Formats: sequence, structure tokens, C-alpha cells
Amino acid sequence: MKTSKEKRDPNAPKRNLSAYLLYQNAMRDTFKAQNPTMTFGQISKYTSAMYAELTPQEKEAWQARADADKTRYLTEMANYVPPVGYDARGDSISYPKHAIAHAMVRKKSGKYTKDPNAPKRNLSAYLLYQNAMREQFKMDNPGMTFGQLSKYTSHMFKSLTPEEKAHWDSRAAADKARFDEEIGKYKPPPGHDATGKLIDVAPTMKRMKKPRDPQAPKRARGSYVFYALEARPQIIKERPGIKFTEIGSVMGERWRAMKPEEKQKYQELAKQDKIRVEREREEYYLRKAEAAAELAADVSVAVDMAQMSSNGHMDAATQAYQNHVQMTNNGNYANNNGENHAVKGDYTEYQSNIAPGNYLDPNQAYYDPTQYHYA
Repeated sequence: MKTSKEKRDPNAPKRNLSAYLLYQNAMRDTFKAQNPTMTFGQISKYTSAMYAELTPQEKEAWQARADADKTRYLTEMANYVPPVGYDARGDSISYPKHAIAHAMVRKKSGKYTKDPNAPKRNLSAYLLYQNAMREQFKMDNPGMTFGQLSKYTSHMFKSLTPEEKAHWDSRAAADKARFDEEIGKYKPPPGHDATGKLIDVAPTMKRMKKPRDPQAPKRARGSYVFYALEARPQIIKERPGIKFTEIGSVMGERWRAMKPEEKQKYQELAKQDKIRVEREREEYYLRKAEAAAELAADVSVAVDMAQMSSNGHMDAATQAYQNHVQMTNNGNYANNNGENHAVKGDYTEYQSNIAPGNYLDPNQAYYDPTQYHYA
């Protein structure tokens, strides 16, 4: 269900556009006329490709138009006085229903959405360091996962000198002072608390993570992972005192310096591992299907026996079978001549004190095989 577009003051200044959006608006009709069969998404990709092929001089022309449009917007905003019910940018803030509607929209993390005009929370020294160094660490360690990169960043922060940490502490203190000043002047709109968070909506329960089946096949490894498994012991042997956080940087540098033919070995290992995963996955799902079929068969038999027992059709036969099993297990079952059928091994009709009429006929819908037994 689509949410209604946020209302704006019709007299508010129109927001400025980037160089690409100005180019897109100017060339849209031309590209549509040149490519009448293209869909909306294909036109967008085509426009992006054409913009990327512009010469630096052509891009500078569009950037100049974007700068002029930004100057126009800032000038108009300086003279703009929002009416009652609108914020400084001309967005509506006076509709409680609007706030409730937005409160129903949650982020993937499960947190409430916030007023876009609320002051941005201050960050700690570590978070400021993490944000500043993330891209550099990703370039130094292209094969690291998100979790490994987080651990790497944490190790690098802990290894900073006291002077370097003092720099980030001072930045964190300045950011906290900025937040305290802004939050003191902030007036939340209806439906928000003092920090700008939406209220009056019950929080959702946290979703439990589904446990992974230990019998399921392991995920395929990439070529860099196979390289890392081989290179890590070599690096530790070459540099006995190297820090754990530096190993990733060294491996990343060596991986990027390798020639394509040198990487071919690890790419082939990754390809074989992918085939292995596909084969194990097929076997895994086949085993699950067989187990499910066996369970369904057992349940079906149990249901049939319960229905027959409730109708009185299985009482005599079931009792005879239980007596037969007990006598056979004890070695006490013998025929009229005193021969023990438990060791004779011939196929004999079961004789009991039950009247012949109580036996189930083999042609009936429910045939009891306990009438006969292998002694």
C-alpha cells in the first residue's frame, strides 16, 4: 500500500537539482524519441550511460547550471518565511494522521523512523574513527567480510597512540556539544518525543533467527578465501611478530599484485568448491525428502490403526500379535508337536485360541500379516 506524498507549502522554493538530474530532464524527450521501444527503466540506464560518456568540458557545463540552480535555491530560502504548520523547508508538520502513518513504517532494524529535522545524534570517538577509515580499510582488505572488517577496525582503533586517540576524543566532545546545543533548541512536531522519535506505536517483537541445520552443506568459498588460507601461514612465518590486524593488509596487497594467471589456481579451487556445494545440496534435500516421506508413511499407518481400533476391528488381532511377539521373544512358542518355531524357521499359520472368524481376510481392506509368521 502506497503512502501519500508528504505535503509541501506550494509557495516554498523549489529544491535545486544536481548536474545529472538537470541533464536527465533536458534529454529525456530526445532519448525517448530516439528509442521509442525502451521502457522507463531502460531509458534511465541509457541516460546514465550517456551522461557517463560526456567529456569533462560538457560535464562542467551541466555542473555550472547545477551551481546556478543551487545559488537560486539558497537565495530564495533566505527570503522564505514558512506559514504556520510548515517547517523551514516548507514541509508540512501539522498533521497528526501524517505522523501516525509514518509511525507505522519501520526501518529494517525495527527502530521507529524519526523526524527528518531532528538533530542528528552525536557519535563516539570510535564511531567517528570507523566512519572516517571504513573506505580505506575496505580498499586495503578487499576480501574481508563485513564482520571481519568491523573486527579489523576495532583492532586498529585499539592500537592508536594516546595522541591519536586524543584527537578523536576531542572530535567526539565537539560533536556532543553540537548535539546538546541543537537538541536544546529543537521543537518536536506532533507525534514525536523530545529527540524526534515517533511515539504511540507498540514496538514490534524482535524476530528470532532460524537456527542453521548442522547437516546442511557449508557455503562455497571464494577464490580470495582459498588464497588467504594458503598465504596467512606463510606471512606469519616470514614475519613472526606481525600483528593480526596487519596480516589482512599484507594479504590484500599481495592479492592485488598477483597476475591473472597466478589467480587462476585459486579461481579453479573456488569453482570446484561451488560444484561440491551444489552436489551436497542436492544430496541434502534428497535426504530431507526421504525422511519426510518416511514420517508421513508412519503417521498414516498410526492413523489407520487408531481408526480401526476405535471401530473394534483390531482388538483381537492386535492382542494376538502382542501375544505372539512376547512368546517368540521368550522362545516359548511351539506348535502342537512341541517343536519350537523360534528356531525351526518354517512358515506356519499362526494358531491361537481366537476363533477363526476373528482373523482378517487377506482380501479385506485391512489385512493383518500377524496371522502368519516366520518362526
